[in-house]
Amino acid sequence: MAANESQPGARRPVGVRLYLAIAFAAVALITAGLAALLVTGSSDDEANERAIELTLGRTVGLADRIGQRPPSAAASLLADISDPGYSAWVFDPQGKLLSPAISRGVPLSDVPGRVKAIDNALIGDRTLDELPGDVTSVAAPVFRGGRPSGAVLARAERPQELQAAIEEVRGDTVTAALVAVAVAVLIGFVIASAITTRVKRLAESAGRIAEGRLDEPLEGTGGRDEITALGSSLETMRSALRETFSALSSERDRLSAIFDALDDAVMVVGPEGEARFANAAAEAMIGSDRRVAGALLPWLRRADARGAAENDALRVGDRVYAVGARRLPAEGAVLAVVRDRTEELRREIAEREFVSNAAHELRNPIAGISGAIEVLRGGAKDDPTAREHFLNRLAEDTDRVSRLTESLLTLARMESVGEGGPGALDVSIVIDEAVQAVSAPDGIDVAVASEPELVAHGDGVLLRQVLIGLLTNAFKNTPPPGDVTLRARRGDDEEILIEVSDTGTGIEPEEVDRVFERFYRGSGALEQEGFGLGLSIAKRMVDVMGGEIGVRSVLGEGSTFWIRLSEAQPAATPVA
Repeated sequence: MAANESQPGARRPVGVRLYLAIAFAAVALITAGLAALLVTGSSDDEANERAIELTLGRTVGLADRIGQRPPSAAASLLADISDPGYSAWVFDPQGKLLSPAISRGVPLSDVPGRVKAIDNALIGDRTLDELPGDVTSVAAPVFRGGRPSGAVLARAERPQELQAAIEEVRGDTVTAALVAVAVAVLIGFVIASAITTRVKRLAESAGRIAEGRLDEPLEGTGGRDEITALGSSLETMRSALRETFSALSSERDRLSAIFDALDDAVMVVGPEGEARFANAAAEAMIGSDRRVAGALLPWLRRADARGAAENDALRVGDRVYAVGARRLPAEGAVLAVVRDRTEELRREIAEREFVSNAAHELRNPIAGISGAIEVLRGGAKDDPTAREHFLNRLAEDTDRVSRLTESLLTLARMESVGEGGPGALDVSIVIDEAVQAVSAPDGIDVAVASEPELVAHGDGVLLRQVLIGLLTNAFKNTPPPGDVTLRARRGDDEEILIEVSDTGTGIEPEEVDRVFERFYRGSGALEQEGFGLGLSIAKRMVDVMGGEIGVRSVLGEGSTFWIRLSEAQPAATPVA
């Protein structure tokens, strides 16, 4: 909305073209008026001079004709004059009037300065006077025999022809003035339209710049006048703004991608707890009213008051967070970075439990080994029965220590292996090898159902070890009589799905999401004699192959562990 339309009752601005048209018209009117005054004055002066010349010539000619005839013929000569507005009187050498005192309706007494003019004419001088009302008075001597012998006094009004010509000139002047004004208005309007069109175009371009539409170049920047210079400046500004906004947009997108990729929640919170900015990880801590969780507010207010605040163990519901907040004076807000430490603390607890359990597990077999060695050294080695008993105990304790050490080493190796480029493996071959490697306990039936020609992306050795671990767990947690089934088939989206199902004890619902955690041992349903590392190692192996692993379980009915790998094209030669 334009600025003049944003306020009710605002007066509509007068266009520049109207201002310029009025200005041109005023200039034309003044110029025409001055021209008319000059033309009219000049015409009047020329008309007066022409009237005087005509009156003087007519009077001198009349005096010459009278001088060529006897004085008694003067009256008849005056009677022959037919020019309207021309009156004449004839005087003898003594200044006595020889003609009627009234000539063509004009009394002699109406001619001012007549006495002096007649006296000058009687001595041979001509007299010319301009009287009011465009009237001319002329006195000329009458010569007879080369000597003044009388005088003629004439009074003449401006001829009608001259007056008509003057009026016509005046009318033409007015017409010319009106035409000049009209032409000036038209020229002013055209020039104003040309100017305002360019200015309007620049205003529209400036409006597009204000709206952020910086990709459209300005029009009308060609030329050499001031408007062109203004347009060039606007075009330069538009280009600079486009480059600046492009850089800012790229930087904003880069920062947004960085913030969204962070696992930590980043928020800018106002004084009322409203979230002004939040990355994707922070959305879970913001309500539908865009206000942050109430547990964070005291720490945000403390940061606002003190400049900064931290808490490494803020509990919100069943989660534990580390909070770092810092005041942003320029924004009048607080920047908060919140990190979910729940899994970290769980791992720390699990690791502490593992260290404790591992120390306990190592202490017992080591103590047993030491005791058996002491007994054997004390003479039991000579007793075949005792020797065999203590050697069996040494073998069991050594095996237990070996298994614990192997689990720790395997976990360390998998942590050092990144996600490489797995090759292709024949799923059926790997399944057969895994089934053959693990002996089923008595009372447990093992069934294998595998579709033919299943080739997946992965590593045969890693997959075989994962399946051996899953089969071992299934056997441990399935009391006889029971069934363990290993299936392999094609799934959706070009993937291979492998499942190990049992009819065992199942998993507690609250433990299903934690069975793959490192060092986690269940309440007794899983890995009862293990160390909480088998499934964690299996998950890491599947991750290395670019796949997924998961579990479905119903307590008391059994569990199904599944592995999902991407399908590969069969090779020309067998793959393992």
